[in-house]
Amino acid sequence: MPRVRFIRLVVFGTMWLPFVLWLTPLALAQTRKVFVPGTRAVVFDERLAALRARPDVKAPLTQRLRRGRRIGILATLTTRSGAKFYRVAVSRNTRGWVLADAVLRPGNANDAQRLWQLTEETSDDFTKVRLARLCADEFRATKFAPKALRSLGETAERAAERLTRDAKRRVGDDFLNYVGLDRYNRIGVTFDFDEAAERIVYDGAAYRELLRRYPRSQEAADIRARQEKLTTR
Repeated sequence: MPRVRFIRLVVFGTMWLPFVLWLTPLALAQTRKVFVPGTRAVVFDERLAALRARPDVKAPLTQRLRRGRRIGILATLTTRSGAKFYRVAVSRNTRGWVLADAVLRPGNANDAQRLWQLTEETSDDFTKVRLARLCADEFRATKFAPKALRSLGETAERAAERLTRDAKRRVGDDFLNYVGLDRYNRIGVTFDFDEAAERIVYDGAAYRELLRRYPRSQEAADIRARQEKLTTR
């Protein structure tokens, strides 16, 4: 069999080096962690994550919080109707109320179960990858983390097939410039290009993380068995 050559989908030429160096301080400033008071929590359901002025679904909307947003829980309140709200801080100066069902508390077993269930039920590949990544990051000590990493890898592989088809229709043979790859790259999911087969393939990062972090898990055993089967063909 001819050796398969892989080409990274993101390549910077030397002509971009001055621009990259100029951007580096800005990028570091944007990724620097910002202190947020309160008990650490994470937004996971964007449908419910409306920051409101009062603990009432009819109260004025301050902003819509995005999935993965780190926040701090300051207080808890249950309304007469039974709806549970958290008073949260989203920055040093911004406070508000959000439905408790929109929020996850890292390390909480019930919240890990909620997130994993939502991940399994999600049909959209990109959303599923984002949820799986969130689960793996925020609940590393639970049984759901290796499940999430396996799901991330399998979903990314399936997405690669669709991305290949879409790229062929929209940019012909110029796979490296297909815009559909951008949003995956922004959340840290990257792909390679199989030059021999002329297709986009997932780079397998989630599987490597699974084998490194959870070598004794059933999910890791399944991945090793799969890899052995592929190498013996």
